[in-house]
Amino acid sequence: MLTALAMAMALQQAAGSPVVWETPAPVVEPTPAREMANSGLPAWALADPFGWERSQCSPMIRRDPSLEACQARIRGDLHAALGDRLPAGLLPANTPVPCLATPGDDGTYPIQCGVPERRGTVVASAQAPDCRPRPTRQGGSVVFITECRNETRSDDEGGLSFRLFGKD
Repeated sequence: MLTALAMAMALQQAAGSPVVWETPAPVVEPTPAREMANSGLPAWALADPFGWERSQCSPMIRRDPSLEACQARIRGDLHAALGDRLPAGLLPANTPVPCLATPGDDGTYPIQCGVPERRGTVVASAQAPDCRPRPTRQGGSVVFITECRNETRSDDEGGLSFRLFGKD
């Protein structure tokens, strides 16, 4: 079977019709970004701004005394170079946050400007009863009775604990 396939391919190539397995992808020449020349940042810093910040603000490399000062300097440089393309996590502290449509409680999406407020969720944790079968003797046989109790344990009660040195 393989021999027949190889012969068919050889006859097609001999007849003048070449076998094309896949078309070559068009070559796209990268266009130089004009902000690279203006910012003085390397191309990979513009492609990966989070990586650039990590590399420059590493404790082994940074020249600023604190992490916050280094991040402010790097984020300012990236904001100047990238403008609106800078990810929201890297915006400098004094940059205004754009207006966004955020989901409301009633299912609408009102426009909110500034930092979105964090909503705390109230979780009512119902105490699940702790039900365990317990063997008891009734007459001459053993009967299992299920005993349930609410589990209201604090951190001090129950569980496995070890006291290594004294009563503390």
